[in-house]
This record gives sequence, C-alpha cells and structure tokens, in this order.
Amino acid sequence: MKRSLTLIQVLAGFLLLFLCGISGAGGQGTDSDLPGFLEGNYSLIGKKPGSDDTYSGSARIRINGDKLEVLRCVGSSRFPAEGSIIPVTSDRISHVKVRWSDGKDRYEALYAVHGDADNYARLSGPYVRMDDQTRFGWELLYVDPNGGPICR
Repeated sequence: MKRSLTLIQVLAGFLLLFLCGISGAGGQGTDSDLPGFLEGNYSLIGKKPGSDDTYSGSARIRINGDKLEVLRCVGSSRFPAEGSIIPVTSDRISHVKVRWSDGKDRYEALYAVHGDADNYARLSGPYVRMDDQTRFGWELLYVDPNGGPICR
C-alpha cells in the first residue's frame, strides 16, 4: 500500500508540473500588449461589399486611451475611423472593430489579429456597409517592412 501511495504522489506531482507548464507555455502576451502591437502604419488591400471592385491604400493606427484612432487613405481620400479591441467567440479571442464613413455610407469592419513571419501585426476580415449588412467586403492590413505608403 505504501508503494502505491508513493506512485500516486509522484504521478500527481508530474500532472501538476505539466499543467503549470501548459498555462505558462507559448510566451503569449496579454491583451494589454495588443494595442502596442497594433499601433503603426499599414498597407491596405480590399474588395468592396457586393462587388468585384478591389482597391488598395494605407492605414494608420494610433492608441488614444482605450480606443484606437484609425486613419484610412484610399486613392486621394482620407477617412478617419474609430476602433476598439473586442472579445469574440466563446474563447474571447481579441478582434479589432473599426467604424468609418466615406461621406456617403457608414461601414463597420471586424478584423482578426494575426502576426506575420516578422512579428508585425496583420489584420484581416470582413466589413459591411451599415445600411446593407447582407453583402460583405474584405480587407487585409499588413505592415510592409520595406516601407509602404504612409497614411497622413
């Protein structure tokens, strides 16, 4: 009996160490690190909602308190936008929600946050025109390490 109790104690110790190792594994940051990871200048490509029309441009994300200030530059137009980091899905995975207007229509995007091979932020996801949420567009925002266009 004494031998089996020792074996159970050893197995319990290994299980505890294993679970502690899993909780600290991966070197993942906290959500409080995310705004700093997102801040910067991006190249932008997209497809308009309900259309085959594509476009390219640039965007700038800056932190302002608990909000993200986003400036979108497409063609010769500049569109200021407001963003926020929100939890999505039952796992509460952080996404970026951005709302803007082009002077005619209002839009809302929901971007998933990824890291690229060089550890720059990459945002991708659908967006809709607020008065017709049945047709989706799609955008990708990425950092060009060689220096892409800068939205000012």
